[in-house]
Amino acid sequence: MGLFVYGSCIEPNWIKIRQVRIDREYVNDALKGKKIILLSDLHLSGFGKTEIKLLDRIDHINPDLIFLTGDYIKWKGSNRSALKFLSRLKAKHGVFAVMGDYDYSDSKNSCLFCHEKGSGKPTREHNVIMLRDSLYELDIGGKKIRIAGMDNGYDAFKEIDSSAAKDSLLVVLSHSPLNFDKFSPKDKVIMLSGDTHGGQVKLPLWLFKLLGYEKNVKYNYGLYNQGNKTMYVTRGIGTSHFKFRLFCPPEIAVIRL
Repeated sequence: MGLFVYGSCIEPNWIKIRQVRIDREYVNDALKGKKIILLSDLHLSGFGKTEIKLLDRIDHINPDLIFLTGDYIKWKGSNRSALKFLSRLKAKHGVFAVMGDYDYSDSKNSCLFCHEKGSGKPTREHNVIMLRDSLYELDIGGKKIRIAGMDNGYDAFKEIDSSAAKDSLLVVLSHSPLNFDKFSPKDKVIMLSGDTHGGQVKLPLWLFKLLGYEKNVKYNYGLYNQGNKTMYVTRGIGTSHFKFRLFCPPEIAVIRL
């Protein structure tokens, strides 16, 4: 009973700040020493004290960049709280994001993350740059980095990548960590991802395999290195299916390169 109360009422609200260090020689001066916040899987159903406290903690970190990797709403839920949350995010060099499968579950309103209602004009609800199979070149102090969002598949992303300069760092935002397998170990890529929630409950990998959760078996949580490419998978903020976490607290990941 004690574990149930802890897992349902305490740990889901006990957001940790996780410091992550990624050391790669190909990282240029544009990102060295910068504070990068990674957020994922908010699964918001409202906007209240918890969300305000989370935003206050993010502001206190004073990030240079904020990256988000999807699932801002509950399944087929309203996106109003998510849009309000996104509107409060700010970072010195910008806020960049991709969408997750939950965000597309409300098919009538999913486009409002990017566009005004009834219009193809960019939304004025927030200043987050949504990357839907697209790439953004960011200049920081005269040094360029490429920030790419993988949304619908690798084929579209390859077209984006081929048109970009190859002498700048490539940071990839992907809701699914399984997209990490689509890059060669020779690729100089830093991928940031979520989706797994770290399992929400700390379980042995064989049990995730039995349950059919391939993403948790391969890339449940943490830092993964394969050749040149690197990925960090965050435990995220919210929960799906049921509000319960056990020995797998939510996190704000602060990444330094």
